Amino acid sequence: LRIAVNADSLATWFVPALAAFAAEADALVQVTVDDETHTAEALRRGEVLAAVCARARPVQGCRVTALGALRYRATASPAFVARHFPRGVGVRALAQAACLRFDRKDELQAQWVQRVFGRAVTMPQHALPSSESFVQATLLGLGWALNPEPLVAAHLAAGRLVELKPATPLDQPLYWQASRLAGPALAPLTKAVLAAAATLVPPR
Repeated sequence: LRIAVNADSLATWFVPALAAFAAEADALVQVTVDDETHTAEALRRGEVLAAVCARARPVQGCRVTALGALRYRATASPAFVARHFPRGVGVRALAQAACLRFDRKDELQAQWVQRVFGRAVTMPQHALPSSESFVQATLLGLGWALNPEPLVAAHLAAGRLVELKPATPLDQPLYWQASRLAGPALAPLTKAVLAAAATLVPPR
């Protein structure tokens, strides 16, 4: 079965779904990784049979189910904050401090800045296409970043990371889109995905 999943879901909650599915079904899975805003395109082109995506509207021939949201926190190391935001996090400081970006499709940092400060800011960026490396790079002070809460909760609790602006999470809604034609074959996987998605922020 060919499916498309965003990297942060794969790094946090999705692998247990694959394991649960494999324990009950005699089928192999081929996973394609892409940004959640683009995985639906692979489904539309017929390259995959199902996808975790940010698109709520069904792709033609597909059934869509809301999974909930993956919560992100804008985080940085205490040393990075002390160096780049000594007077607090503001638009001028953000225009000078490096942030991390997964790839050219990743707009989470820009979305967070727009939501919190009400305007777009051109920021210096490091490109780092790995969810786990994103966290490590943030810990080591390479830049600040929107990191999935499940990957940084322990670091925040221990003080190894801090939020740029407390209590300003960014929730990315996620949806499971699956081909209707492949419904019977996908049913066990869909069941496993919905069960694993219980760890996400509940859909509104």
